[in-house]
Amino acid sequence: MMVFALAGTLLVANAHAESPLGEINIELRGRVVDYSCYVETGDDNKTVQLGTWQTKHLSTTGSTTQSMPFTLKLTGCPPGSASITFSGKKAAASPDLLSLNNTSGATNIAVELLDEDKSRLPLDQASQDVVLDGNGNATLNFFANYIATADNPTAGRADADATFMINYY
Repeated sequence: MMVFALAGTLLVANAHAESPLGEINIELRGRVVDYSCYVETGDDNKTVQLGTWQTKHLSTTGSTTQSMPFTLKLTGCPPGSASITFSGKKAAASPDLLSLNNTSGATNIAVELLDEDKSRLPLDQASQDVVLDGNGNATLNFFANYIATADNPTAGRADADATFMINYY
């Protein structure tokens, strides 16, 4: 992933007061920096197994299955800290949750993403920051589980897809 940062200033100088159409010089200065923050191989196309659950574990709205841990390892990032922002198809019942994909047959179920402290991590919101080590490496810890979006969900395949963006500061 390439990220370009523009840092600069806009200077207006030498505006001649004697004429409204006088010479105006504008200097544009800055620099473009190529930082290469990568997700470690194997974490870039990750599958998180959420398990097989009986519908009785999700019988009422808001009930959840056991949270399954997963990590994303970053390498070669610039000095500072980093976070992850997940995105995907939002569940109709709650835009914070990840909707099941079109190949899924289960109903009234979504996927809940959780931050390292197991607090809900809404879609399109940055995770908690982690400090990058001296080599620009960090491991971000997350959890995911099924959550019932209505009473009495139906059984079936229950897959969801998400993408993520690396944020660094």
